[in-house]
Amino acid sequence: MRIVSVSGACSRAGKTAVAEAFLRAVPAGTAAAVKFTTTEDVFERCPRGSVCIVCDIDVPFRIVRDPAVLAEAGTDTARLAAAGATEVVWAIARAHAAPLAWSAVERMLQGTAMAVLEGSTVVEQGLARPELRVFVAHRSIPPNRWKATSPALVAAADSVIIHTPGPEPSAVVTDALDAMGAAGKRITADAMRPLHEWAPDLERRLRALAAGESLASAAS
Repeated sequence: MRIVSVSGACSRAGKTAVAEAFLRAVPAGTAAAVKFTTTEDVFERCPRGSVCIVCDIDVPFRIVRDPAVLAEAGTDTARLAAAGATEVVWAIARAHAAPLAWSAVERMLQGTAMAVLEGSTVVEQGLARPELRVFVAHRSIPPNRWKATSPALVAAADSVIIHTPGPEPSAVVTDALDAMGAAGKRITADAMRPLHEWAPDLERRLRALAAGESLASAAS
């Protein structure tokens, strides 16, 4: 299974919008979607400030495949399914159980040509080895709200996407990204629009992966 990783600076950065664009850009029936959510080993407080069945799971990990749950209106998983994923798998894991959860996901998707992976933990840990990596930042969410792992993710990314549905991104955002190594690989776009309109090179690379070709062939 060939993996395309979509990681982000923080919640609401635009990761799901980018993943949707990627899924719509490849031929139907070629790509699954994985949302991998990692929570603390010892639950203290949900980042959203509410009671949370994700953060406070009562097992080491949970794999959600129930269509009724995944298709719940307004959820990221419903958006991924609507974008054309052959299957959507949502893995929720405590930090120590991420390796076990990822192994379970790989078994479930065995035989799948490609998976668009939203979530960075299994990539950072070397469990998932994506052939294409992108990092997503929102145009106006400042660096002091970004994950501590953002510099490493930016440095390793093939492309850095600043999601903006209209206004130009804040200089605070672009300067921070460039300081992390994004200069020369930044793309500023409304990720809700078709991929070929704002990143035709990325579309070619995705199609090559979905077809079992090398990324070098897409560049030629």
